[in-house]
Amino acid sequence: MSENAHDKLVLSLFKECDALLQGHFKLTSGKHSEWYFEKIRLIERPDALEKIVDLLAEKIEAEVPDFDYVVSPAYGAIAIGFLAALKLGKKFAFTQRADEKMTVRSGFSGLDGSTAIIVEDILTTGGSIQEVMACLKEHQVAVQGIYVLVDRSGGAVPIEGKAVGSLLALKVEAFEPDVCPLCKKGIPLTKPGASDKKA
Repeated sequence: MSENAHDKLVLSLFKECDALLQGHFKLTSGKHSEWYFEKIRLIERPDALEKIVDLLAEKIEAEVPDFDYVVSPAYGAIAIGFLAALKLGKKFAFTQRADEKMTVRSGFSGLDGSTAIIVEDILTTGGSIQEVMACLKEHQVAVQGIYVLVDRSGGAVPIEGKAVGSLLALKVEAFEPDVCPLCKKGIPLTKPGASDKKA
């Protein structure tokens, strides 16, 4: 875990909101982990979320100066993506699952054929972002960048060859249930923040 001032600030904001939890957690990917980033606790603190999104917006602006939309998957990333779009002066749209397929929420009129960046909350396996990428490809949207608050893979999961930009990149171990050392120790398993994600 990097100890630079930027990382310390992001971690301190998560801790300030009790959004960094330690225990034995079942992730939305199905894997188990000792650490869990509970973004809902961050979202319920708009003052802290704004500070984090300010940092994210600065990073995006420096790296991707020209695009039309910020797109985020429902539901946890909507507040993050919307606030990033507001800070960047861009349009916002979100995707959601319908009949187990990621789709653009109906009513967004100008997305087809545009350019966009994807903003997600936490990256573990990249499954949700890959679904959003496939969805946007169907709408002829050119994805200019992918950004997350926290990359739990430590930068090890590129999406379709694209590097994922993050405020905090940590190599947080996640275990398959049958080899999980926390299970072997008999530590009770918790499944926080349920969603309809597949991965």
